Amino acid sequence: MRHGAWLLVLGGCVAALGAAVAHAGRADSPDVATTTTTTTTTTATTTTTTGTTTVAPAYAPLVRSWLPATCVGAGAAALAVPGRRVLALDTPAGSAGPSAYPLSAPVVAFSSATAGGAACRTAHVTLDSVSLFGGAVTAGSVQATDGKGTVTGLEIDGAAVAGAAGQTLPVGTWGRLTLGATVGRLTAPLVVRLVQAHGPLPAGTVLAVAFAATAKARSRPAGTPAGHRSSKTRRRTGARTARTTAQRRSRHGRHAHGRATRHRRHRSRPLTVTPPLGLPSSAYVFPVDGGASYVDTYGAERTDVSGGWHHGDDLFAPLGTPVVAVTDGTLSLIGWNRIGGWRLWLTDRAGNAFYYAHLAGYARRVLEHRRVRAGQVIAFLGRTGDAFTTEPHLHFEIHPHQLRRLGYDGAVDPTTYLRAWRVVHVPAAEIPRPVRLKAPAGTPAQEAAVVWHELLVARHLLPAKHVPDTAVRRPFPPDLGAALEPAPRRIAAVRVAGAPAGPASGATWIGAGILLAAGLATVGAARATRRLRRRTRQPVG
Repeated sequence: MRHGAWLLVLGGCVAALGAAVAHAGRADSPDVATTTTTTTTTTATTTTTTGTTTVAPAYAPLVRSWLPATCVGAGAAALAVPGRRVLALDTPAGSAGPSAYPLSAPVVAFSSATAGGAACRTAHVTLDSVSLFGGAVTAGSVQATDGKGTVTGLEIDGAAVAGAAGQTLPVGTWGRLTLGATVGRLTAPLVVRLVQAHGPLPAGTVLAVAFAATAKARSRPAGTPAGHRSSKTRRRTGARTARTTAQRRSRHGRHAHGRATRHRRHRSRPLTVTPPLGLPSSAYVFPVDGGASYVDTYGAERTDVSGGWHHGDDLFAPLGTPVVAVTDGTLSLIGWNRIGGWRLWLTDRAGNAFYYAHLAGYARRVLEHRRVRAGQVIAFLGRTGDAFTTEPHLHFEIHPHQLRRLGYDGAVDPTTYLRAWRVVHVPAAEIPRPVRLKAPAGTPAQEAAVVWHELLVARHLLPAKHVPDTAVRRPFPPDLGAALEPAPRRIAAVRVAGAPAGPASGATWIGAGILLAAGLATVGAARATRRLRRRTRQPVG
């Protein structure tokens, strides 16, 4: 009887060991919704149909590279982070399975991609089951040929939306989605721009899905406008010189200081030169106190401005952030402009002109003393003019003295200059109280009054009431390389339903071994005790 009891105990230990091993096998089998990879774990949805289980495959990392200078016929996605080069994902586009970037908290992911055509010649790409910013934006399909195409099954925050080409839709409070847009060299049927910081990405970040990129024009000698040809070529073709054309246009246009202009049918082109300003880089500072978030949008299409293109960069920061003089110089044309709202011009001693627009108000001193020094607060960042419906930002332009003959179209890409200029942090005691001028009657006056009230609240000169108390100091955007560009990861193969279960984990085997050892030790001790009792029962002598 006792022998049978101990056998029962031993059998129980063996059964426990078997159960542990079976549990480990189930944990590694494809019957659960978690798929384990070598370096990351992707949670998939498990669907049971007629007794079979299907597991969604893990995402593979999208191949990333900096956007090349050559033409890109089609690419899966491009990420333009302010202050950094454009990051191209899966460029040129090719056929791929489930892919994402980055693998943890993907900014962009899709279930499959197909591509065809030759680079820059009818190149097309199709992405299926697209997810952006962790599912905040999803689409059944995004198709594009040379960056122009369609978006089907679009959902924002889980709600189906329908929009026409060119329409802009809000994504929460932090983003704007545009169906078909051109940003710099990028053209895509689905573009999301961050108007507020979101996760590790700063405001101003642009994500273009199923994009195409034009070739970057080759740089020309400093002071040479786009389209310039040698005198020998001009004489042979009979074309007008760039100087003559520019002078003819400027007689009916407006000069670099933005005087009133008559509408021109001529559509100019952005310049591809960034000539030296004639002063050392140390003579200039970043125009926004504490820095700002921005991305290179110079040359992007703008139908409501002279020439039809964006003449500068938009620098995003909280409303009320102090705006400073980029160098020693003289201010002019302080006042209202239909597009720029409250704006001003700054001219340095070398003759370079700098344009500030969409201001919320001015520093009182600049209304009486037009001479300013580098780093001096001259105004406050806002959203007046045609920026009233957008997030607060400073529109900033650079007009080098070598190109002033081209009039307002002599603006160059400010991004290279901005990256080289140092950022200032104005002491709180040196930030003046804001002052405003009288805006034109009607809508301009009403919108300017709203922005003025927001400025006073942001500067803590009025109680917040129902208006958020916006912080007006912000650090310069940190390097986002570590957060956005992890080292490439290799994804292990995903087991399909019905595949044999893998080995048990190490922890499970150790636990089962300890349980078995304990059971065997118990049985051994019991047998030793039984022998000892038998000996003590034997008669002595």
